[in-house]
Parts: sequence; structure tokens; C-alpha cells
Amino acid sequence: MEKRRFSRIGFNMAAELTVDGMVYPFSQVDNLGVGGCSLKTTVEFPVGAACRFWLPLEAASPELGVEVFGEIVRCDGETVGVRFTKITPESLFHLQNLIRFNSSDPDQIDDEISRHPGLL
Repeated sequence: MEKRRFSRIGFNMAAELTVDGMVYPFSQVDNLGVGGCSLKTTVEFPVGAACRFWLPLEAASPELGVEVFGEIVRCDGETVGVRFTKITPESLFHLQNLIRFNSSDPDQIDDEISRHPGLL
């Protein structure tokens, strides 16, 4: 049974994941949703570890991006799954718009956001 409340999209942009003070760069996000993301990696992250996900929005403005705090919920040697737990209103706005404008069904995304306006 599907437990996700939000649709996910493939997202071909670089991102960073910070776990235990170490920053891990990723060339792309495997899938991204308002409630979490998945990243392809061979790094073994501990399940339950707190993390910070950073998605820069503009290369010319490195301080502009989506910052989300979360928890590692899955790591199988090929991918790491992150559940988002804390986000600022500004980052949430950017994240929702990224997903809405990159989705094949923006109306479904709008419906999901209206039913669950926060992360959880």
C-alpha cells in the first residue's frame, strides 16, 4: 500500500545532503516530493540520522535555494530515502512550485498541497 501523501517527480538538478556534519554532493535528485526525496548513492547512511537537504535554485546566487531538514528513512546501498520534517515557509513555497511546474499533472499537485499544506 502506498504511504506517500505527495506525488514525486524526477528532478535533474544538483543537490546536497548533509549528515553528521559531512556534506555529500549529488548531481541529480532521483525523485522529489513535498514530503521527501530519494537520491542515488553508494554511501551507507544510518537510518534514523538527522540530515539537511539543500537544493540550490540558481548557480549565480548560491545562497538562494530550498533548505529542508529531515531524517534518513531508507538506505540500501543504491539509494537513500529522506523524509522531510522541517522547512521554512519560503523554502516550502519554492519546493511546492518546483514540484508543481515540473509535474505532468499540476492539478493533482495543487490538490495534494491544498489537502496537506505542510510537510506532514
